[in-house]
Amino acid sequence: MTMTQYTPLTREQKLQAEQIVQLGNIAEAIRAAARGEDSSALQQQIVALQAEMTSLTNNNAALSQQLADANQLVSELQVQINTLSEGDITPDNIAEVMAHLEIEVGE
Repeated sequence: MTMTQYTPLTREQKLQAEQIVQLGNIAEAIRAAARGEDSSALQQQIVALQAEMTSLTNNNAALSQQLADANQLVSELQVQINTLSEGDITPDNIAEVMAHLEIEVGE
């Protein structure tokens, strides 16, 4: 009585086996399509995804408009800040503070 010896599959053999399985799945899908099997579930998923894409596009447009409005507001506020701080000095050292406040120090 002889015993069967098993040898591990090579990487190439494993890849070929995977390709055969994938080809079988593709062939089955083609046969199902040729038989006219019900594809309404897929069609419903497509419709749902299209609706979701439309919703996301609308949300994106709304957010883009909100961002543009916020940027406009920031620009307007920056103009107000610049107007309010025009002519306002910020002294860099004690001597400038004293000069600005017209404080004289006797020597």
